[in-house]
Amino acid sequence: MFVAIFIDYARIAAFKVQTERMTHAAMRSVMSAYDTSLREYGLFGYGDSSGDTVMAKVLNDSVKPSSVKDGFPILDIQWDTTSLSMERELGRYDIFNRQIQEDMKYRAPVDFTLEVINRFKPMSDEMKEAAHTVDLLKKLQKLYDKREELLDEAIVNQTESAEKLKNLPKLIMDPPSQPIYEEMLEETPETAAEAAARYADYLNKQRADEGLPFREQQYILELARYRTGVSNVVTGISMIIQPALQAHQTKLEEAQSKIEEARKINEEMKRVIAEGENRSQNASYDNVGNSNLPGASPASTGSGSEAKSTRSLASELVRADSLFDQLKARVVSQNSDFGNVRRDNMELNNQLRSVTGMSGVPIKPAVRQASQITERYMDNYVRSGPANLIQQSEQQLESGRGSDAQRKANDKESKGKLKEVKRILSQIQNGSSGSMDAFKQLEEYYNTNIAFNEASREDAKKAEIANDPYDSGSEAMKGMDSLFGGMSGLLDSLGDELFQNEYALAYFNSMDFGQLFTWTEGGDAGDVFKLENQELEYIVYGFHNSSGNIAAAYAEIFGMRLAIRTAEGLIEHSKLGNPLLVLSAAILYGITNAIADMVKLAKEGSVELSKYIKVKLTYRDHLRLFLLMHSNNERKMSRMLALIRLNTGVNPDEKQTYASGNMRSSIKLWFLPGVVRSIGAVMGSADQVEGGRFFIERKADYSY
Repeated sequence: MFVAIFIDYARIAAFKVQTERMTHAAMRSVMSAYDTSLREYGLFGYGDSSGDTVMAKVLNDSVKPSSVKDGFPILDIQWDTTSLSMERELGRYDIFNRQIQEDMKYRAPVDFTLEVINRFKPMSDEMKEAAHTVDLLKKLQKLYDKREELLDEAIVNQTESAEKLKNLPKLIMDPPSQPIYEEMLEETPETAAEAAARYADYLNKQRADEGLPFREQQYILELARYRTGVSNVVTGISMIIQPALQAHQTKLEEAQSKIEEARKINEEMKRVIAEGENRSQNASYDNVGNSNLPGASPASTGSGSEAKSTRSLASELVRADSLFDQLKARVVSQNSDFGNVRRDNMELNNQLRSVTGMSGVPIKPAVRQASQITERYMDNYVRSGPANLIQQSEQQLESGRGSDAQRKANDKESKGKLKEVKRILSQIQNGSSGSMDAFKQLEEYYNTNIAFNEASREDAKKAEIANDPYDSGSEAMKGMDSLFGGMSGLLDSLGDELFQNEYALAYFNSMDFGQLFTWTEGGDAGDVFKLENQELEYIVYGFHNSSGNIAAAYAEIFGMRLAIRTAEGLIEHSKLGNPLLVLSAAILYGITNAIADMVKLAKEGSVELSKYIKVKLTYRDHLRLFLLMHSNNERKMSRMLALIRLNTGVNPDEKQTYASGNMRSSIKLWFLPGVVRSIGAVMGSADQVEGGRFFIERKADYSY
């Protein structure tokens, strides 16, 4: 009896082992029915077979009687119940990401990515200083131009106010500063001085005619001419003084306001310079530059010292506080001097109005006083000469703009070159409407996967190149900030993003950049706008049309080349001195050479990283970098899954990658079932023995 018990015990142990093996074998058989079309993308998802059927067949085949004659079945295993559940769809981000990691962790392109970072490592300091300098000087350039524009407008306000009085001296005394001699009433007086010179003769002739009958009056016409002339002079002075008063009240007040606004901008420039040395993006450049990666980095003959030196001159763009005080004082002085001119000329007009109605009017002193004060105003604010206060202000302003003319010439040339780049970009954006059905279907799949993962959708932004060279240069440098930020993040954690980017490069197509360039010059576009030839661009940018992704890639390559070439330009033109002139020359250099790089990349298939680093980058190398710059992993995964669904006809959202199976089986006990049941009760598993059979349950899980 003792031996019989242990025979059954040994059979139970063997039964458990065998059942465990058969359960796992069944699950492996079930999961071997994967979808072969997904395998083309290195992915596994369960196919269309019935998992329950596969599992049942494997389990039943495993317990068929032995074909050996006279065989003795030690284990008569029977399957009682089985169940199978499938879950964890491939379309879910965590599952898809894990399969990407499994597929890519041993692939060579990972090393190539590190090699690409090694290429940029020597230029990290140069690009850091260039981006920092462009960022600071671009802010200062906007503030500088606004400040100078306000100061110029203040000068214009002063000039326009002064110009209102330019004809006043001719009505008072022409030419000025001459003695006023007595004259006869022979002609109509045209100035106040002539009216004063003929005043005595007017009084004499008025007395001679006074009291005589109308027909006997001898000087009636001469007296009338005199009164008409005086009236015209009075009217003329009033018609000049009144508009001049309005102009001085409004325009000079505006001038003072603009000078104060310019002063505030000047203070803002000081603040920008003070805060400019602390730039958070610089840490990414330092991280890349100080990294220790496998492989050798190419040597660089450039440095960031020139750009840093140019940035150190930024304080020269700030105006002295005393300048604003002087400019404002001259405006106040002009207003005050005009007040004197107005007062004396109004007094002169009062005297002129009195000459025809009363005798003994002191008109000559009034003319001299009005002429003197008006001439002083004309010398100080209207006539060219060393005494002109407005011209003094202009000269002070111009003394701080020694290179503005050359800078504006550079800017004009840069804008002209940018127009050509924008023309090509616009041509690409409007170039083709092919594959619209495919893109529409792709967008539907993309939206479905976004909703499936409960992620947020973000619409792609249309590719643009700024009209302003400084904005264009600044945007290009921001792109380099993003690139080095992506590289830095990659160095900190060689994880999901690296594998996803390399997966995209390994399995998806990109366009022929040379063919695109040929098309922009009037050639045949070929298949460049078809979806199957711009899959990688779609993953990077996410436009659901035939031209958006290609245009975005074109614009971003130009931006990257512009940033690198502008950094070179800061080195090449650092000796120009004025920081804004250096910046404008560097941007012109950058735009010119970036355009040449685009042509070279199209015609030769590659372009040197920079003038100082002689390594080549292909079009796909640029896309590899742009994947780092656009670090939106969830949307990138949804785009890849949408492309896979479109290309294979298989919906990853419906393809499970995990199976869980439960099996219950039994064997017949040979000896003493009651004793075994007793043992089972002691072991806490009394329900394992039923009707002389021993039952166990096994669970197996399997994941791709």
